[in-house]
Amino acid sequence: KNMSLNDIVTYIAGIVAKRAEQGKNYGTVLIPEGLIEFVPAVKRLIAELNDFLANNAEEFSHIKKSHQVEYIASKLSKENAETYSSLPSGVARQLALDRDPHGNVQVSQIETEKLLSDMVATKLAQWKEEGKYNGKFSSLHHFFGYEGRCAAPSNFDADYCYSLGVAASALIVNGKTGYMASVRNTIA
Repeated sequence: KNMSLNDIVTYIAGIVAKRAEQGKNYGTVLIPEGLIEFVPAVKRLIAELNDFLANNAEEFSHIKKSHQVEYIASKLSKENAETYSSLPSGVARQLALDRDPHGNVQVSQIETEKLLSDMVATKLAQWKEEGKYNGKFSSLHHFFGYEGRCAAPSNFDADYCYSLGVAASALIVNGKTGYMASVRNTIA
């Protein structure tokens, strides 16, 4: 939707504030894993970071971890440096982590859910001071990763697990504890 990071944060904070007005200081927000790379300003930042870190890997490897964020910000274009500096330090560090084999940011390594909840908390604290928000906000994160991408089991998966279950139950019925059930292809 071509939304900025601030647009997304304001949108989420607005929903939290509206729910708080109704006495609902709870809720669930689902954040797509790759969302961060579709935010235009962050997309531009990641592209420049990828190029910069690919071309300056040797020099960057000698920078102390405690100085990496400042070092990177000093080497970026003004617009991208502002975006980079606006990020919580943990997320800024994650953007500088090891690249994939193609030299790109490993988006799954970026804790987008924590970035957004930190920024929403900051926005809500600001609104509270301005009298625009009167609720409570705390966050609990769970990254589903592969769990969220899994498909229904195939026929092979179902048959294999059924066979393991039958073998395991046969062991238990016969008092054979401490054994491991296995399924082998015995077709000769």
